[in-house]
Amino acid sequence: MNPLSISRPGLLSAALISATPFAAAQEPVAADWLYLTGNGSWVARSATLRQAETPLPLPVDQLSSGTFWWSATDPDLQVTWQSTDAASWVSDGSLVQVGDWPGSWTVISVTEDVLILSQAGVRRSLPKTAWDRLSWVVGQSQEESLSLRVHQPDDRTNDLAYAWFDNRVSAEVRYSLDYRAENPVLLQQLVLHNDADYDLNAPGYSYAQSSQQPVMMMARNAMADSESADVSRPQAGDSSGQATLSSDQPIRMPANSHAWIPVEEVALDSVDHQYRFNWSTRQQGSMPGQWHMTVSADDALPAIAGPLQIAVWDQQVALLETHYQPEQETRTTLSLGSSDMVTLGTESLSGQQWELVLTNRNSHEVEAVLDLSHWDQNRNDQAGISLPVPANDSVRLQVRLSSTQLTVRPQ
Repeated sequence: MNPLSISRPGLLSAALISATPFAAAQEPVAADWLYLTGNGSWVARSATLRQAETPLPLPVDQLSSGTFWWSATDPDLQVTWQSTDAASWVSDGSLVQVGDWPGSWTVISVTEDVLILSQAGVRRSLPKTAWDRLSWVVGQSQEESLSLRVHQPDDRTNDLAYAWFDNRVSAEVRYSLDYRAENPVLLQQLVLHNDADYDLNAPGYSYAQSSQQPVMMMARNAMADSESADVSRPQAGDSSGQATLSSDQPIRMPANSHAWIPVEEVALDSVDHQYRFNWSTRQQGSMPGQWHMTVSADDALPAIAGPLQIAVWDQQVALLETHYQPEQETRTTLSLGSSDMVTLGTESLSGQQWELVLTNRNSHEVEAVLDLSHWDQNRNDQAGISLPVPANDSVRLQVRLSSTQLTVRPQ
């Protein structure tokens, strides 16, 4: 007996994996099409049925009705599967060995708490507390992790399409922008992740955003892995009310690999910095501005939202993290959060008059946008103003409440 073929319960999963054709031969999984989302992927395949029963192996350990889909030319089928749970434990007739017991024993009864074993007419029970002493031979004909069983009423030719969802294979759209470059460009990328233990090949793929997106990746430490992947650049499109990226060129994703695929570069005409304030006549003290960056281009901006990294790399700050959301076709605004680099101070001069001070601590000019309001039991007034604030400088504003309106003007 080959001692390498002996498996103990704690090592059974590893032994089963090593015996599967997918893991042993490192054969890639061939798909007809790969439907990528941020939460996982639908791996679509097809088969031509010719017999009353056909096994279709899948490289997954578990499956549920919500993560499996099938369709057939003749739908008079019964599709079932058996998970590895049933194959990962001994059954009646299994040949086992137990610690210092001599020879091999045959399993004649299996319950949750005890095994009944037999050898040459001698029976012994092995309680669950002693199963760590158990070992058995893993069959060399072990099939893939999970196998579909397709049953037809009789032998006939029938085309079957099926797909399973694997949350270990996913994609996300990401953006990057160097706003300080002489010719700033918004770069759209498709980031592919194959965290499965099998290689994946398909003649084409598509990506559509799902309702829930993965946690934003804070680093690109898997960039080097992209050299082993073979993925063509996708084209933008739409389907069923969703923006998509798709390619009809072959895709190859090795197991445990990641790839950053450039999709589109959009040259930007302008990148404008704005600091916005919502101020009311009840405001006191100083408040930080809400930093926004408005970008515009001659060409259409991408139609898919996604996390965006703004490159700084000035030996003080590496990246600014924000989110790209399409707005107008050629213009959108990026929100960078609260910032004390531009503040608004308030000084009350009287019950009807205030002085506001905009202070810009940036080394470049910015635009300040103020939305002002006054309300009481009898009235609700609003006013607004937008003005430049020079680098490392301040601008003073006078706000006055008259009997008819709320006004604001620079001093």
